[in-house]
Amino acid sequence: MTSYKKSQEEFSRDVYEAFQAIGVTSDMIYRRRHDRLLEVTVNTTGAKLLGYPVSYFIVGSQVEGSTTMGMRSDTDHVYRQDNYQVVLELGAWQKGKFNLLAFKDETTPPQFYKLCRLQPTQDGRQEYMRCPAHETDVVDEQGRVLASNVFEDNVFKYTLKKMGINRFVRHGPSRSWTDKLDFVNAFPCNDLPEECECLFTRSHPNNWPKPETIEYARHCQVFFIPQGHPHSPLNERNLQWRLSTSLAERKLMFDFTDEQMLVFILLKMLKKEYCKQTLCDKFSTFHIKTAMMFSIEKHPPGIWRIDNIVACATLCIDLLIQWAQDHVCPHFTMSGVNLFDGKLSKQDIKELETFLTDLKKNIAEKICNLKMDFFGVNVLQKEHDKESKIKQQTEIFKEITCSLRPVLCRTFNQLDSQMNSMGVRMAYCCVSNHLTYLRGLQSHGSDLQRESAELLLPFLCGTLASIKASLCIIAKQTVSQDIIKLYKTSFEWNLMNGKLKYASMLFCSGQYDQAADMFNHCESLLGPDVERFCGCYGRHYHYQSVPFFRKCPHTSTVDLLKTSSTSCVLFCKHELPCVPEHLQYEMYRTQTQQDKNERRPQHAWMDMIVIDCVPFLYYLQYLVYRQKGNLPRRHSAMSNLMDCNHHGLGKQLCDNACGHMDTTFHMLAHCWELENRPKLAWQLYQRSINSYPTQNIAWVHLIRLFREYFLRET
Repeated sequence: MTSYKKSQEEFSRDVYEAFQAIGVTSDMIYRRRHDRLLEVTVNTTGAKLLGYPVSYFIVGSQVEGSTTMGMRSDTDHVYRQDNYQVVLELGAWQKGKFNLLAFKDETTPPQFYKLCRLQPTQDGRQEYMRCPAHETDVVDEQGRVLASNVFEDNVFKYTLKKMGINRFVRHGPSRSWTDKLDFVNAFPCNDLPEECECLFTRSHPNNWPKPETIEYARHCQVFFIPQGHPHSPLNERNLQWRLSTSLAERKLMFDFTDEQMLVFILLKMLKKEYCKQTLCDKFSTFHIKTAMMFSIEKHPPGIWRIDNIVACATLCIDLLIQWAQDHVCPHFTMSGVNLFDGKLSKQDIKELETFLTDLKKNIAEKICNLKMDFFGVNVLQKEHDKESKIKQQTEIFKEITCSLRPVLCRTFNQLDSQMNSMGVRMAYCCVSNHLTYLRGLQSHGSDLQRESAELLLPFLCGTLASIKASLCIIAKQTVSQDIIKLYKTSFEWNLMNGKLKYASMLFCSGQYDQAADMFNHCESLLGPDVERFCGCYGRHYHYQSVPFFRKCPHTSTVDLLKTSSTSCVLFCKHELPCVPEHLQYEMYRTQTQQDKNERRPQHAWMDMIVIDCVPFLYYLQYLVYRQKGNLPRRHSAMSNLMDCNHHGLGKQLCDNACGHMDTTFHMLAHCWELENRPKLAWQLYQRSINSYPTQNIAWVHLIRLFREYFLRET
């Protein structure tokens, strides 16, 4: 055991320095918050474009910034069902939505409600629904249809099954299949239930929460989430819905000062490491968060200082001990709620008091012996190695900045898949409407909505430009300046994606000199600090560029995407004339019955042409310089494409290879065909099949190659 001899003020400063060393800094907390909020804003914006009646939120430690690498915190997602509305009075129903009336009876504990389904009448009112709308609905003694909190579980299980996932985990209100993510379906309510008035009626002697935060909370939606009270009988428990003020609570967390956040994180680390597992599962982070909020409200702001971190942590522990002695943990935003109820038994509360008392008595020793994130070692170190700090920051930025990319890729895939399901005229109108909506967000949306539009709008401009250019190529017309202007707008979201779509159009329309100029420009953009990523399901790939992550602390995520990132290039069926003929085969990967059986909803990208930027650049260069008769540049482009293939062989396929390695094999194979080396092309198609035996157009290329070359020879 390690002891500590310094004064409490010196000790607190060492604790602060240890947090700095492990990357828990003000900038990092802000970055976590911003990037997670941007992620859900992109998700929600994409859902609106696709017509899904859902909004996304992240709550808890990942969006608060109250986590460390060592905590390995999961991500709590809330899916607000926007086509539903919970009302507290029958006359408050909303037209065009599925209305649910929240009410209490003698069986519902504090914070829990039952939800009764409503239906419209011919004269425009709402009345109680009399016939169950869902197989899990229950009709009560008064004939009202009550929604069960498990009514969407079968839908969730069915969706997981279609995705090829057999695991289903229900924990409290959350549903999931993995330990890293929790998903909560939430029904919104615009009116505040009576128990939520306590935040606005009690005094706040230390001006916390801030008046503007209290006003925000007053107008903040509350949620009803699918969870019953653990001590209720099963038949009653399945009809209960828990009231959640998670959005107001998240805003309160955002109002924590840096010092208050460090106290909270320190308490979480101590709880996770020293609270025995059986008790740790019941004594939750939410109990600590509640103690922090009451402590900040109760004590003057002057105590929350860097040199007082440990003393402030002790204050919170004192409050938790008092609650354990009283067997009551109040809720910060709701009256009449005991957060110990249903979570901890009397014996658990007694154990909790013992744990907290010991923690308070030996807090310095406990902190010095914290193994999580090597925190104790960092507290005891006199000096912190600068290189270690940079390495730690790099690891954190890998975690933070990589969360947005899959969301963007998935949104782009879904939007192009939407285009794929339509005729060309409808697709044209659909993209135009999407652009109008995004431009509206740019003009009148929140800061996060503007950033979201800034990322999505250029992609859709590129799609619309290619659709319009394809119609010109089919009609043998010149591509207009308006279309070129759209292409140039598409250059803004990604280092090369839009530029390569434009270059591909130039090649397909016979503008070889302009295409060559664009290739030279694209090639000049490549460097060691460029990150390549792909979020297509089944092709997960992330090129780990250390120089890229070294740039992260000094560059916003949006700027990183614009200036230092490349993603795979997508073409839907309406853009085919802007794609080299050989690559058009890629749209038809699903050929056999086995291919069809293995398809999942998240495989929609397989109905499109999807190519990694860098090999696509070299392939287009080869085709253009072949047309121009420039032998040295043609061989150079082919050599570069061969290097891309070389990195994708063997065990390194998932680590260093391009995401769509099969397509890269096919591009190089086509080059060998054009060089009249069919045997080398055959070997590459075979390698492609070895990497991806199904959903692979290489089988068709092998048949074609056999007919065109080898059958002719025999």
